[in-house]
Amino acid sequence: MSEFQGMTLFVDYSKCIGCESCEAVCKFLHGSARIVMMRSGVGLVRPLYCMHCDSAFCMRACPQGALSRDEDGAVVLDHMRCRGCTSLACLIACPYAAFFSTATSTLVDKCDLCKERRKEGMPPACMEMCPCGAIRFVKREELARLRTPEWEEAYREVLEFIRPSVARKKDG
Repeated sequence: MSEFQGMTLFVDYSKCIGCESCEAVCKFLHGSARIVMMRSGVGLVRPLYCMHCDSAFCMRACPQGALSRDEDGAVVLDHMRCRGCTSLACLIACPYAAFFSTATSTLVDKCDLCKERRKEGMPPACMEMCPCGAIRFVKREELARLRTPEWEEAYREVLEFIRPSVARKKDG
């Protein structure tokens, strides 16, 4: 069993300074960014990333079966199975806008928690490059403890930008 079993990313949006370091290192390592900075019309700059959901809608939506869990529990994309699908069902199903169009033979890409780095005993690069400590690689059990009132407010702003009608329903 891997030391990273059951771990996921947590971005404290209340601490994120929008520096784009996470996006840059991801693009450098993978050829395309798998964590992407969103820029809202009101100046909000925050990373969008895969939350490797326990009940991942994207996995159920994929008609090619290209999404699965790896040995650590991360939701990973099999690029060979993804080829040829034009439904983009995964992109539509993800509530966190964590699938990104690419200019390669694979139509989409997503975070795999730096699978190759994890095989070498290293955590995701975005976490190591984050200058303000906003990105953490934590056990799923820690997530509830990390969600402060400041995080909740900043997270709601991100959700409002990604899925405005969903964010309003949660508040109402």
